[in-house]
Amino acid sequence: MLVKVQVWDLAVRVFHWSQVVLLAALWYTGNEGLMARHQLLAYTLAALLIARICWGFYGSVTARFSHFAASPLAAVRYLRNPKPVLGHNPAGGYMIFALLSLLSVQILSGLATFDNSYISDGPLVRHLAEDWVSLASKIHKLNIDLILICVAVHILAAIWHSIRHDNVIGAMVTGRSKASTSAKAPSLRASWSYFALVAVLLTVFYLWQGEMLLKFI
Repeated sequence: MLVKVQVWDLAVRVFHWSQVVLLAALWYTGNEGLMARHQLLAYTLAALLIARICWGFYGSVTARFSHFAASPLAAVRYLRNPKPVLGHNPAGGYMIFALLSLLSVQILSGLATFDNSYISDGPLVRHLAEDWVSLASKIHKLNIDLILICVAVHILAAIWHSIRHDNVIGAMVTGRSKASTSAKAPSLRASWSYFALVAVLLTVFYLWQGEMLLKFI
Protein backbone atom coordinates (compact mmCIF):
# COMPACT_ATOMS: atom_id res chain seq x y z
CA MET A 1 0.00 0.00 0.00
CA LEU A 2 1.26 3.47 -0.89
CA VAL A 3 0.79 6.66 1.12
CA LYS A 4 1.79 10.28 0.58
CA VAL A 5 4.75 11.49 2.66
CA GLN A 6 6.42 14.90 2.85
CA VAL A 7 9.73 14.69 1.01
CA TRP A 8 10.70 18.25 0.06
CA ASP A 9 10.73 21.27 2.34
CA LEU A 10 9.64 24.74 1.22
CA ALA A 11 13.23 25.97 0.84
CA VAL A 12 14.13 23.32 -1.75
CA ARG A 13 10.90 23.85 -3.69
CA VAL A 14 11.18 27.64 -3.77
CA PHE A 15 14.81 27.45 -4.85
CA HIS A 16 14.00 24.91 -7.56
CA TRP A 17 11.19 26.89 -9.20
CA SER A 18 12.93 30.23 -8.69
CA GLN A 19 15.79 28.91 -10.80
CA VAL A 20 13.36 28.21 -13.66
CA VAL A 21 11.97 31.76 -13.59
CA LEU A 22 15.28 33.52 -13.00
CA LEU A 23 17.24 31.60 -15.64
CA ALA A 24 14.58 32.40 -18.24
CA ALA A 25 14.59 36.06 -17.20
CA LEU A 26 18.40 36.23 -17.16
CA TRP A 27 18.63 34.70 -20.63
CA TYR A 28 16.08 37.19 -21.96
CA THR A 29 17.56 40.31 -20.34
CA GLY A 30 21.07 39.28 -21.39
CA ASN A 31 20.06 38.83 -25.02
CA GLU A 32 18.05 42.07 -25.06
CA GLY A 33 20.82 44.13 -23.48
CA LEU A 34 18.76 45.00 -20.39
CA MET A 35 21.87 44.88 -18.27
CA ALA A 36 20.71 46.68 -15.13
CA ARG A 37 17.79 44.26 -14.85
CA HIS A 38 20.11 41.38 -15.78
CA GLN A 39 22.46 42.16 -12.92
CA LEU A 40 19.65 42.62 -10.40
CA LEU A 41 18.26 39.22 -11.37
CA ALA A 42 21.76 37.73 -11.13
CA TYR A 43 22.19 39.02 -7.57
CA THR A 44 18.79 37.55 -6.68
CA LEU A 45 19.86 34.18 -8.05
CA ALA A 46 23.19 34.47 -6.23
CA ALA A 47 21.41 35.01 -2.90
CA LEU A 48 19.16 32.00 -3.47
CA LEU A 49 22.11 29.87 -4.63
CA ILE A 50 24.43 30.71 -1.73
CA ALA A 51 21.62 30.03 0.74
CA ARG A 52 20.85 26.71 -1.02
CA ILE A 53 24.47 25.61 -0.78
CA CYS A 54 24.41 26.39 2.94
CA TRP A 55 21.07 24.56 3.23
CA GLY A 56 22.76 21.56 1.66
CA PHE A 57 24.89 21.22 4.79
CA TYR A 58 22.44 21.97 7.60
CA GLY A 59 18.94 21.74 6.06
CA SER A 60 16.42 18.94 5.80
CA VAL A 61 17.68 15.41 5.23
CA THR A 62 16.60 15.30 1.58
CA ALA A 63 18.19 18.71 0.95
CA ARG A 64 21.61 17.75 2.27
CA PHE A 65 24.38 16.92 -0.17
CA SER A 66 25.38 13.96 1.97
CA HIS A 67 21.93 12.44 1.39
CA PHE A 68 22.15 12.23 -2.40
CA ALA A 69 25.89 12.08 -3.00
CA ALA A 70 26.57 8.70 -4.60
CA SER A 71 29.32 6.85 -6.41
CA PRO A 72 29.31 6.77 -10.24
CA LEU A 73 28.64 3.04 -10.03
CA ALA A 74 25.51 3.66 -7.92
CA ALA A 75 24.29 6.20 -10.48
CA VAL A 76 24.82 3.75 -13.36
CA ARG A 77 23.06 0.98 -11.47
CA TYR A 78 20.12 3.29 -10.81
CA LEU A 79 19.86 4.26 -14.50
CA ARG A 80 19.76 0.57 -15.40
CA ASN A 81 16.99 -0.08 -12.89
CA PRO A 82 15.20 3.20 -12.01
CA LYS A 83 12.62 3.20 -9.22
CA PRO A 84 10.92 5.69 -6.89
CA VAL A 85 13.23 7.23 -4.29
CA LEU A 86 12.38 9.49 -1.34
CA GLY A 87 14.58 12.40 -2.36
CA HIS A 88 17.07 12.79 -5.21
CA ASN A 89 18.05 9.51 -6.83
CA PRO A 90 21.77 8.74 -7.36
CA ALA A 91 21.75 9.87 -11.01
CA GLY A 92 19.68 12.96 -10.28
CA GLY A 93 22.12 13.90 -7.54
CA TYR A 94 24.89 14.30 -10.10
CA MET A 95 22.70 16.65 -12.12
CA ILE A 96 22.03 18.76 -9.01
CA PHE A 97 25.75 19.04 -8.30
CA ALA A 98 26.39 19.92 -11.95
CA LEU A 99 23.73 22.64 -12.02
CA LEU A 100 24.83 24.18 -8.73
CA SER A 101 28.45 24.21 -9.93
CA LEU A 102 27.59 25.72 -13.33
CA LEU A 103 25.39 28.38 -11.76
CA SER A 104 28.20 29.29 -9.37
CA VAL A 105 30.63 29.60 -12.29
CA GLN A 106 28.14 31.74 -14.20
CA ILE A 107 27.63 34.16 -11.33
CA LEU A 108 31.33 34.43 -10.47
CA SER A 109 32.33 34.95 -14.11
CA GLY A 110 29.57 37.53 -14.50
CA LEU A 111 31.09 39.60 -11.72
CA ALA A 112 34.24 39.94 -13.83
CA THR A 113 32.70 40.16 -17.31
CA PHE A 114 33.57 43.12 -19.55
CA ASP A 115 30.94 44.44 -21.96
CA ASN A 116 32.26 47.92 -22.78
CA SER A 117 29.65 49.66 -20.66
CA TYR A 118 29.60 51.15 -17.17
CA ILE A 119 26.39 49.33 -16.33
CA SER A 120 26.99 45.99 -18.02
CA ASP A 121 30.58 45.57 -16.83
CA GLY A 122 30.85 43.30 -13.80
CA PRO A 123 31.76 45.05 -10.54
CA LEU A 124 35.10 43.22 -10.33
CA VAL A 125 36.31 44.28 -13.81
CA ARG A 126 38.16 47.35 -12.58
CA HIS A 127 39.99 45.31 -9.95
CA LEU A 128 41.32 42.54 -12.23
CA ALA A 129 43.97 42.27 -14.91
CA GLU A 130 42.78 42.44 -18.51
CA ASP A 131 43.62 38.78 -19.18
CA TRP A 132 41.50 37.63 -16.27
CA VAL A 133 38.59 39.81 -17.37
CA SER A 134 38.83 38.46 -20.92
CA LEU A 135 38.84 34.88 -19.63
CA ALA A 136 35.86 35.53 -17.35
CA SER A 137 33.91 37.09 -20.23
CA LYS A 138 34.53 34.05 -22.46
CA ILE A 139 33.57 31.64 -19.68
CA HIS A 140 30.38 33.61 -19.00
CA LYS A 141 29.28 33.34 -22.64
CA LEU A 142 30.15 29.65 -23.03
CA ASN A 143 28.93 28.48 -19.63
CA ILE A 144 25.33 29.58 -20.22
CA ASP A 145 25.14 27.08 -23.09
CA LEU A 146 26.24 24.30 -20.74
CA ILE A 147 23.61 25.40 -18.23
CA LEU A 148 20.86 25.36 -20.85
CA ILE A 149 21.93 21.89 -22.05
CA CYS A 150 21.87 20.53 -18.48
CA VAL A 151 18.49 22.16 -17.84
CA ALA A 152 17.07 20.55 -20.99
CA VAL A 153 18.41 17.12 -20.00
CA HIS A 154 17.08 17.60 -16.46
CA ILE A 155 13.60 18.52 -17.71
CA LEU A 156 13.43 15.59 -20.13
CA ALA A 157 14.62 13.17 -17.45
CA ALA A 158 12.06 14.52 -14.96
CA ILE A 159 9.23 14.16 -17.49
CA TRP A 160 10.32 10.63 -18.42
CA HIS A 161 10.65 9.60 -14.77
CA SER A 162 7.28 11.14 -13.87
CA ILE A 163 5.55 9.20 -16.65
CA ARG A 164 7.32 5.87 -16.14
CA HIS A 165 8.01 5.64 -12.43
CA ASP A 166 7.17 8.41 -9.96
CA ASN A 167 5.69 11.91 -10.35
CA VAL A 168 8.82 13.82 -9.36
CA ILE A 169 7.53 17.04 -10.96
CA GLY A 170 4.37 17.00 -8.88
CA ALA A 171 6.39 16.17 -5.78
CA MET A 172 8.55 19.25 -6.33
CA VAL A 173 5.36 21.35 -6.39
CA THR A 174 3.55 19.88 -3.41
CA GLY A 175 6.53 18.51 -1.50
CA ARG A 176 4.78 15.17 -1.15
CA SER A 177 5.57 11.84 -2.81
CA LYS A 178 4.20 8.30 -2.74
CA ALA A 179 5.92 5.76 -0.53
CA SER A 180 5.12 2.39 0.98
CA THR A 181 3.63 2.37 4.48
CA SER A 182 6.81 0.70 5.73
CA ALA A 183 9.05 3.49 4.41
CA LYS A 184 10.33 6.00 6.96
CA ALA A 185 9.44 9.59 6.12
CA PRO A 186 12.54 11.83 5.89
CA SER A 187 13.17 14.37 8.61
CA LEU A 188 12.50 17.91 7.39
CA ARG A 189 13.56 21.19 8.96
CA ALA A 190 11.55 24.40 9.06
CA SER A 191 12.69 26.58 6.16
CA TRP A 192 12.65 29.95 7.92
CA SER A 193 16.45 30.07 8.36
CA TYR A 194 16.93 29.54 4.60
CA PHE A 195 14.70 32.49 3.78
CA ALA A 196 16.30 34.58 6.51
CA LEU A 197 19.71 33.93 4.94
CA VAL A 198 18.34 34.85 1.49
CA ALA A 199 17.01 38.12 2.92
CA VAL A 200 20.38 38.94 4.51
CA LEU A 201 22.24 38.20 1.28
CA LEU A 202 19.80 40.25 -0.80
CA THR A 203 20.31 43.17 1.58
CA VAL A 204 24.08 42.88 1.25
CA PHE A 205 23.90 42.75 -2.55
CA TYR A 206 21.48 45.69 -2.63
CA LEU A 207 23.77 47.83 -0.47
CA TRP A 208 26.76 46.81 -2.63
CA GLN A 209 25.31 47.24 -6.13
CA GLY A 210 21.53 47.22 -6.16
CA GLU A 211 20.82 50.84 -5.28
CA MET A 212 23.05 52.03 -8.13
CA LEU A 213 21.53 49.59 -10.63
CA LEU A 214 17.96 50.66 -9.85
CA LYS A 215 18.76 54.15 -11.11
CA PHE A 216 19.22 52.74 -14.63
CA ILE A 217 15.93 50.84 -14.84
